[in-house]
Amino acid sequence: MARIERKTTRVSNAGRLNTLGAQGRGLDVLLDELDKAHEGRTATHRTHVRWPFRHGSIQALLTQPDGGEVRLSLACRNLSVGGMSVLHNSFLHPGTVVAVHLPRATQGVSRIKGKIVRCAHVRGTIHEIGIKFDDLINLREFKQSDPFDAALAFENVRPQDLTGTILHIDPSQIDRQIVRHALRDSALSIRGCESIEEAMTFIERGCDLILCEFNLVSQDAATLSLALRADGYPQPIIVVSGNRSPAAVEMIRRSPIDVFLDKPVDADLLLSAIAEFLAPDSRRQEQRSTEMREDMKDLAVAFARTLGDAADHLEKAIQAHDPDEVFRLSTDLKGTALSLGFTKVGNIAGEVSDALGRGQPLETVGRIVRKLALACRQSRNAA
Repeated sequence: MARIERKTTRVSNAGRLNTLGAQGRGLDVLLDELDKAHEGRTATHRTHVRWPFRHGSIQALLTQPDGGEVRLSLACRNLSVGGMSVLHNSFLHPGTVVAVHLPRATQGVSRIKGKIVRCAHVRGTIHEIGIKFDDLINLREFKQSDPFDAALAFENVRPQDLTGTILHIDPSQIDRQIVRHALRDSALSIRGCESIEEAMTFIERGCDLILCEFNLVSQDAATLSLALRADGYPQPIIVVSGNRSPAAVEMIRRSPIDVFLDKPVDADLLLSAIAEFLAPDSRRQEQRSTEMREDMKDLAVAFARTLGDAADHLEKAIQAHDPDEVFRLSTDLKGTALSLGFTKVGNIAGEVSDALGRGQPLETVGRIVRKLALACRQSRNAA
C-alpha cells in the first residue's frame, strides 16, 4: 500500500503572546533598544522607508523544506511596503517561505506572503528576522494615515525616475522657483500658478498631482481640496506651507489632503512625497512588466503609450455627455489593462463599465471616469 504523506502544522508558542514571551513594558524596552542601536544609520541602497509598526503578536505561518508548517506569534518592530522586521527566540533560515497576517488600520487582517531574507542575532535567544514580501503592499492600509506624519513608502528617490505633470499653486513666485529648483533633475512637467482661478484651467485639462501652499489668495488648501473632490477631481494633494496653526492643522486633518510638508521644504522629503504617487513602481502604478515574458513587455510598452490619448478621449466623451462612448472606452481599457498588468487602470475601468452596464446615468459615474482618466495619465510612463 502506498504511503500517504500528510502535511503537519505545528504551533510553536501556544499560550504566549509571542515566541519571546515579551509583552508590555518589557517589549517596549527591547524595541527601544533596537531602535536606538540603529539610530543614525543610513542605507543608501534602500528604496523603501521603514516605519515603526510595534505589535506584540503577528501571526506567521512558516513552510519548511519538507512541506511541514509551523505557526508562530512574532513581535513586530517595523514595516515597509516591501517587507517587515520581526523578533523570534531562535534562528530562522533565510529563504524560508512565510505568510504573515497583518492587522489593517481600520479592521480585519490581510495575509501577506513572503520569504525570510535575514536573521540577525541580537542577544541571548533573541533574533531579528527580516521578511521580504512577494509583492509590495499599500502601507496606508496598515498605518493610519495622517498628512503630518504620512506613511511615505520611498526613500533615496532618484529624481530622474519621477515622471508626470505637477500643478504647483503658490502666491509666492520665489517659493515656486524654489520647488522648481528642487525638482530640476526630475522628468516632471511643472506648471506654476499663483491663484486657484488660474490653476483650475490646468486641473480641468488634467494633471497628475497638485502641490500647493495652504494660504492661497481666495481660500485655503483644505477648502480647495474638499471642493475638488466634490467635483470629481481625484488628484493627490501635497501641501507645502509654514502654517501649522491649530486651526490649519484641524482643517487639514479633516480634508482629503494627502501629505503636509513644512517650509522650507527638504528636497529629499519632497521627492519621497511625490514618489508616493508618481514613481513608476509605486502602488498607484502597479504595472508589473518585470514579471512578464519579453513579448508581453513590448505589448505593455505599446499600450502605455496609448494611455494619454485614452484619457483625452474619456474626458471628451464626458464633455459630450456620450455614455456609449465612455462604456466602449472603459470596456476596451479593462480587458487590455488587466491582461498586461496595469491593475489600477483595469480595475477602475471595470468599475466604470459595470456601472454603465447596469444602466446608471453618466452623471452619477462622472467622478469614477475622471479617476480613470487620471490613472491612465499616471500609468502612461509605467511600462
